[in-house]
Amino acid sequence: MYKYLSHYAGLTLHFAEDGKQAIECIVNINVDVLFLDLTMPIMDGFEVLQHLPINQYQTKVIVLSADVQKEAIERCLDLGASAFLAKPFNQAQLATSLSNIGVSLSVPETSNQRPKLGQDPVAKHTNDINYLSQFKEVANVALGRGAAIISDHFGDFIKMPLPNVAMLSAGELVMTINDIKQQTETVAIAQRFVGGGIHGEALICLEGKDVDKFGKRLGFSQVNEHKNEVVIDIANLMVSSFLVSLSEQMNIPFSVRQPIVLEEYMAWGEINCNKSEYFTVEYRYQAETLDVICEVLFMMDQGSTKVIKRIMETLH
Repeated sequence: MYKYLSHYAGLTLHFAEDGKQAIECIVNINVDVLFLDLTMPIMDGFEVLQHLPINQYQTKVIVLSADVQKEAIERCLDLGASAFLAKPFNQAQLATSLSNIGVSLSVPETSNQRPKLGQDPVAKHTNDINYLSQFKEVANVALGRGAAIISDHFGDFIKMPLPNVAMLSAGELVMTINDIKQQTETVAIAQRFVGGGIHGEALICLEGKDVDKFGKRLGFSQVNEHKNEVVIDIANLMVSSFLVSLSEQMNIPFSVRQPIVLEEYMAWGEINCNKSEYFTVEYRYQAETLDVICEVLFMMDQGSTKVIKRIMETLH
């Protein structure tokens, strides 16, 4: 946003890391346009919209989000947002959104007219972004599009926090997998995927008393009562919907193998506790109206990490 808005003159930019800081900013400053994310810590975008207006000043709100569920967009507009801009977007789309809500910006004649920063900006506005942070945003977009696919099938809203992207040691992965094996109320599914030099495995954990009901709402049925057919189908949808968007953004075609119940087979459970680190992405989907939680952990080896880092540098 700082990069895009740096092309215009006469602006003062203020940054907030979460919804609470955004509210505090609006209380003290007359803000013309609030660019609001939805998935944030402490106070999310929906909660911010519910708190507005804070004062008599007419602040216009443009929601910028990877959560592109129809329900999410409708909720934002119903709560008073002026526009919704889906991530990722470009500068032209941003300019169009501003124009649509009656905001016109002028291009500076000299570089000295670039936007000023408000006091104590709390968000980074430079290009110093490492590949983990870059991939987190890519994963966030994939997560939002995946939620939209699942929501369309399910017919209801899916809650989605920010994904966690990190490097984990082999020992930490083994501990995570062993913890999952010991959870009696969780059904765990493993699914391998590969594409463009990236090799990995997804671990999908489903819990809640409405898992079967959730599966039926998605159109999955149980034929053999002795097999976890519904759970496997749900797991496959969770992984494939995420990888489809990831594939589009990274320009890599991914292929997946048939998901398998963790108890039957789990190659990652045989990881040697060496000095290797693994690239991991962890996220959670939660149904709003049913007792269902789905946690997904993507694990990729060192060779995959090099490929991801190279692609992120290209995207950046």
